[in-house]
Parts: sequence; C-alpha cells; structure tokens
Amino acid sequence: MVKVGIINYGVGNLGSLINAFRKIGSEPVIINEPGEFASIDAIILPGVGSFDAAMSRLDKFKDALSKVRGSVPILGICLGLQVMFRGSDEGSLSGLSWYPGWVSRLKGPRVPHIGWDLVKSVRPCEIISGDGYFYFMHSYAVVNPGNDLPYSGITHYGNDDILSVLCDERAMTFGVQFHPEKSSRNGLSVLRRFIEVTRK
Repeated sequence: MVKVGIINYGVGNLGSLINAFRKIGSEPVIINEPGEFASIDAIILPGVGSFDAAMSRLDKFKDALSKVRGSVPILGICLGLQVMFRGSDEGSLSGLSWYPGWVSRLKGPRVPHIGWDLVKSVRPCEIISGDGYFYFMHSYAVVNPGNDLPYSGITHYGNDDILSVLCDERAMTFGVQFHPEKSSRNGLSVLRRFIEVTRK
C-alpha cells in the first residue's frame, strides 16, 4: 500500500483528508517532523488558513521538501498549492518559490470564492481527466497564469482565469486550488490518480 504523508503544519482540516484517502483504500499518516519523510511514498501539502501562518509553520519542512522533491510525488491543496509560489498578497513572507507566479486576492464577483465551479482542462495531466466540477473555498489564487507556469487546469472567475490545477510531472509536483476532499466523486478521482502516479 502506498504510504501517503500529510504534513501537519497547523493549517488544514486533516480529518477530511484522512477520510477521503481512506475512501479510496489508502491509510495516510500525519507528518509532524521532517525526519518522517524517509518512510513516505507521497506527500500532501494541505491548507486552510493564511499564507504567512502556513509559511512560518512550514519553515522547518522546507529543506526536507527540497531534498525529496522530484523523487517523491507532492500534491498541494488550496493554500498548499499557493505556498509553492513566490509569495502572496495575503502576507509578507516568501513562499517556497518553486514556481515564479504570485498569489493575488480575487476581484470578484464574490470574495471568497465558495462553491462548485468548473475546472477547464487546457493541457493533459496525470491527476485529472478532462473538464469537471470541483468545490472551491478561497479568497486568493494565481490569476491569469502565464505560459511559464506548468498549469493544466483553469477556472474562469469574474474577468479572470484562476490557476486551478498545477501539473509539473517532471518534478513530480502537483497542486489543486479546489478541495478534492470536498468534491465528491470528482475529487476522489483526483486523489486516486495521484496515488497511481506514486505507484509508477
């Protein structure tokens, strides 16, 4: 069985993620210290909360994440996706800077963006199959991403396109702006496909 490690850095409903992985036949473990990465086959960066709070608590994991990135699949969820970029309008701390984009506050039509919305596939990605509806809950996102970013899914919101699926298969790094654990069958499919990436 694939051992999925969910990083516990104080910003996320870990219970919902644990239940979601159990539904697809996986038994995830909570990672509290960087040294625990050694026994893990895949890593989840969860996230519900503020950017600076996430980065301050994630600081002790940064070096360990950099060492395993590219050899262990990583999936960032919501704020867990946002911390992969340079920084955010929400805070003053730097992100992990794995990607050059910036996380901006949404401009509407309603903020926060809460509820089901369409993710439009723009490039193939191993963790998602075509277009589909997923559950969002956020006030910040990477908006109108450029071609320098390895995104494969966008969601149109107001006058902007939100980067809703990041897919860097070469670096084994993935991210979703929506919450797969709250997205019913479509969300479980994303988690299941992520597990399949790990098995390759």
